[in-house]
Amino acid sequence: MKNTIRLWRACAVGGLLGLIALIILWNGWLSSTQQFPRSIEILLLLLPLMPLIRGILKGSNRSHVFSILVALLYATLGVWYLFSPHEAVYGWLMILASSLLYIGGFMSAKLTGTGRREPRQEG
Repeated sequence: MKNTIRLWRACAVGGLLGLIALIILWNGWLSSTQQFPRSIEILLLLLPLMPLIRGILKGSNRSHVFSILVALLYATLGVWYLFSPHEAVYGWLMILASSLLYIGGFMSAKLTGTGRREPRQEG
């Protein structure tokens, strides 16, 4: 049981750090066209991920649940980038990293979930 929890937490950490690295690398160096200044675009894209870093690394159940919602946001953003021909690779990589974050966060929260109630015993 502990090994499976470690596996899913590692998936969540990998997805989170992968998204952060992807956003910094793509928007900082690899993107040829920019709509906004690079610093503002990187800041806006990293803003939802920043509160998750400490909690995911420590294994906080609350952060894993929040990461599920944030991962859906980045998966949607990845689909948006798929429709741009010169940023399709960025879209695929963002979908991959956000899927890893989603699955890792979901399974970690499920396996370590608090608030489980025991069924009532009558009699």
